[in-house]
Amino acid sequence: MTILRIRHLWPALQVSGATLPTAPALASRAAAPADGLDAFGSEADPPASAPNVRVAPTPPPPQPKQPRKRVKVPAWAPVAARWAGVVVLSAATAIGGVFFYQKRFAPVATTGSVTLDTSPSGLDVVMAGKSLGKTPLTTALAPGAYEMQVGAAPTTRTVKVNIVAGTSVVQHLEFAELPSAASGTGGLHIQTEPSHLPVSVDGTNHGVSPVAIDQLQPGEHEVTIKTATGVVRRSVTIQAHETASLIVSSTTPPPDPTAVSAGWIAVTSPVTLQLREGGKLIGTSESDRLMLTAGDHDIEFANDALGFSGHRTLHVNSGKTTATKIDLPNGSLSINAQPWAEVFVDGERIGETPIGNLPRRIGTHEVIFRHPDLGERRESVVIAVGKPARIGVDLRKK
Repeated sequence: MTILRIRHLWPALQVSGATLPTAPALASRAAAPADGLDAFGSEADPPASAPNVRVAPTPPPPQPKQPRKRVKVPAWAPVAARWAGVVVLSAATAIGGVFFYQKRFAPVATTGSVTLDTSPSGLDVVMAGKSLGKTPLTTALAPGAYEMQVGAAPTTRTVKVNIVAGTSVVQHLEFAELPSAASGTGGLHIQTEPSHLPVSVDGTNHGVSPVAIDQLQPGEHEVTIKTATGVVRRSVTIQAHETASLIVSSTTPPPDPTAVSAGWIAVTSPVTLQLREGGKLIGTSESDRLMLTAGDHDIEFANDALGFSGHRTLHVNSGKTTATKIDLPNGSLSINAQPWAEVFVDGERIGETPIGNLPRRIGTHEVIFRHPDLGERRESVVIAVGKPARIGVDLRKK
């Protein structure tokens, strides 16, 4: 009976994880049985102490696994991701290329600039004997030291600037307002025949003749007198501290039947031109005006040295001046310098050498070559019709 119970107890001890006594321990227990127990711990003999047996808890039944939800990926998503990567990589490459190009191939400034501002404005600026214009003024200059004269005597100021390539210099000058001195003015006395004719000077009405006008600024003034037959205009020069007199008669003498009526022509041209009529030389454009008989005239304007010739028909009125302006054609100019130079033609900055096929009107032009280390050189060049002009200098040779 006792053996069967032990045999049935063995699996339960294995399941509960109880620790079984070793053989020596069992022997010692058998040798020294407790009070009231036999060697086998019979049920008839109550045990002194029952063994501590733990019963294993029943594990919970396994839960079924929930299926994982899968997100459906569109078929085009992998292709779009690849193209997005290509676009980002291309943009990064392009931006990097732009920065590299700007850093590697950006042009290096070879000139600087100076800005002159004055109060009051409109003052003349002169450098090296040539006028640069009126203030406010901004001009580009090659690197170096320059002196500029601003304003007119007796308040002229000298401005010294040091130009560095790629930089701008700004100068502001204050000039005192010059008072208008009445003592530096002149006067004008106007008398007409007949009298009591309306008189105006430079467009300002001064009543009827005779007229005495004080405090006129020195210089040229235009006097206008209205008569019964029209308007008479006269130009008069006023000197400081002097009074000029002008006498105008509006009565015209009877015409002389034997007299030949004539007028004048005045020609304006940037170069000297010879005036010919019928193949004969009648004058040049350097004359203030040329007298011709009233009527139509076919005039040839020519400059043989420049290869220029042109014709124009002018109508000459009796007792009047016919003015005409001659516009010259352009020629071609090529400029070079060794090793290189900044180029100015007639005061206008053109650029840096070499310069080819620059259009400029025919005639004589001044060319300035400037180099930051080799200095400045001035040359003259003549441009003719149909003959490209070329000019070159070696700044290394003095």
